[in-house]
Amino acid sequence: MRLTWTFVAGLFFAGFVLLTTSPILAIGVGIGLWAKRTEMFNVLGGESLFGLRGVDGQMQGRMVNVNFHTALVPMPGEPRPRRLLLRLDVINVDVFSTSRAEGLIRLDAWPLETPEDVKRPPLYTIVAAGRAASIEDDTTLVIERQTKRSVYSLGDGNWLYDTDSPVAHFTLEGDRKRLVALSGMEDDMPANTVAILTYATTQSVIKRVMVTAQDPTRARLLRSSVPLIRPLVRLENATQRTVDLPLTAGIVRIPVTDDTLDLAKAQVPMGLNLVPLSPWNGRR
Repeated sequence: MRLTWTFVAGLFFAGFVLLTTSPILAIGVGIGLWAKRTEMFNVLGGESLFGLRGVDGQMQGRMVNVNFHTALVPMPGEPRPRRLLLRLDVINVDVFSTSRAEGLIRLDAWPLETPEDVKRPPLYTIVAAGRAASIEDDTTLVIERQTKRSVYSLGDGNWLYDTDSPVAHFTLEGDRKRLVALSGMEDDMPANTVAILTYATTQSVIKRVMVTAQDPTRARLLRSSVPLIRPLVRLENATQRTVDLPLTAGIVRIPVTDDTLDLAKAQVPMGLNLVPLSPWNGRR
């Protein structure tokens, strides 16, 4: 009889232990499964935040926005577009600043072909100064910095061109999309530089031209009006197009021949010159 009661008591005790520990066990199993489930996404970690801190007696606000996008992007050397996962980080260094303060832009790109792709390092990373950024439908990244917009290819992450004014888009035979962009000189350019003209696709540069003036003083005066000038593309006939730059010194007119800017046949106001630059891509 004593053995029977001992056995029954043992069953009650085992049941009590099971009832009290099963929730803890279930929670532990759940945490383990959740950790295993989220392990593959660690490489894509990132969160938006807003923070405050005091600097020299003044309050400074720092804002970080993290956004994820998917895009079908033409890749250099590949016959078909590739689907990419893009993480765009926009860091505003001080939201209370009344000036057009620069921030920091970062974009990472991963292929979306297999789950293993997102565990590997990104295909490329773009890091540039800027105060805002956006991923455009033409598969480019546009970064706003001061008064300029810098445009990058989403195919390889390379910088394409800068622009101070709206870009002129047009289409050549065979549904070939082309664009013309105009920007002012950078600090490392010669003093007689007026502007830089870029003829490109949305993924690569075809030709880059520097507009110069023989007189550096005249060049400085012309540069001040560059943000107000928009390149125009005129259709001369069924096959001939011309790029016009309505500068204050006169119109620069450049024919488009064989899918490039034909500088030999260009019409340039007196005192101005067109200097071809070797096409290049690169990180800014």
